[in-house]
Amino acid sequence: MTDTTVDVVSTSATTADASPIVLAQTDMLRLKFLPTLVDNGKEPEKSVSGKLLYEKKRKGDVCFPTDCQDSTEKISRGSVKVCDWMEFQMSTSETYALFEGLQCLYALHDDIGKIPYGTATYARVDGAFQQFLSIIQNDPAAARMIGNEENYDLVKTLLRLITQTSSLESLKKSLSELQDDNLQHLTTSLNIEKLHRVAMLMKDNLDNNSEEFWQTTVFKENQWVLAQLFACPCTIFADKAYVGGKNINNGCGNLCDFIYQNSLSQNVALIEIKTPCTEIIGSQYRGTYSFSYELSGAVSQVLNYRDKLTKEYYALCHQGTQSFEVMTPKCVVIIGKMSGMNSGQIAAFENFRNSLNNILVITFDELYQRIIDLITILSENAEQEREPSSQNGNEEYPF
Repeated sequence: MTDTTVDVVSTSATTADASPIVLAQTDMLRLKFLPTLVDNGKEPEKSVSGKLLYEKKRKGDVCFPTDCQDSTEKISRGSVKVCDWMEFQMSTSETYALFEGLQCLYALHDDIGKIPYGTATYARVDGAFQQFLSIIQNDPAAARMIGNEENYDLVKTLLRLITQTSSLESLKKSLSELQDDNLQHLTTSLNIEKLHRVAMLMKDNLDNNSEEFWQTTVFKENQWVLAQLFACPCTIFADKAYVGGKNINNGCGNLCDFIYQNSLSQNVALIEIKTPCTEIIGSQYRGTYSFSYELSGAVSQVLNYRDKLTKEYYALCHQGTQSFEVMTPKCVVIIGKMSGMNSGQIAAFENFRNSLNNILVITFDELYQRIIDLITILSENAEQEREPSSQNGNEEYPF
């Protein structure tokens, strides 16, 4: 048991061992209480049992006997013979440490209600925090208070406290008790923070020429980013997916970077990803511009993926365990940056990609801008929700 956490390990359906309470410890002596949480059906208020452990070690020993599993003799209440007696003298600091530890364990058992299965770590919070959590659970106006910049340090401390547990049962219970308004404010704030972090990751790497970084670190770990390209609910169906094309020698297979799937229609879309450093514009040609070898190749590549997938759809469906549909799949190419182009190059690029049939070509900085726009929309909505409103002469002001 530490100042901030308590570890609990279930030993049966009704008992669980909790972190030891160290009452006193020197280089050679240690006194601690080994608590057990108990679902006591007959007397539910009596929910903690345990044992005192007093042990000695030699000055040169690295660990105490119970830590090294080399204890030569165990003395317990059962070892006491008739007419013998055993005494444990405890100082005021030791009894106070035991009192504090037991108080914490009784409160923990009352809070969780029943013995958790497996291993869990619970954060210890003081009464002021408990009171604060109760307020924001029941008062929407107080929940809006956390959106004030002056309270950001308090919010960070709050989130650290309620998420520093390997078992999130306490957090889930707290969230389930939040009123809709409170939960909406919290969800919006968390979504905006997540968008900010991904936007910063993209901005800081717009000169990163590693396809592996963009495919794995950015898009695979944050698949919702690519979902912004579609007007329907989509999620990753597969990455580095085989879409057909192998010859009789098992060669020439085609691997698409990402396949996204409409979660309602089951239809798929094919996404080919280059890097922000990939050239888009070629040389000047009769008052306009040609396009780079990489852009032409990426468009041809994704079209080839679509062709092979369409032709081998039934064979691939039969081989796989997940169902999908191929109904004129949309093709997407993410490539290069528009920043740095002059007006003539931008016009040529726009004319080219807008003439493509069912193929979306988008640049990395355009995708980054979509996330920034989404942050702006969510932030404006959150700000509107925090604005004071009046109804029937009663005014409500944010904290």
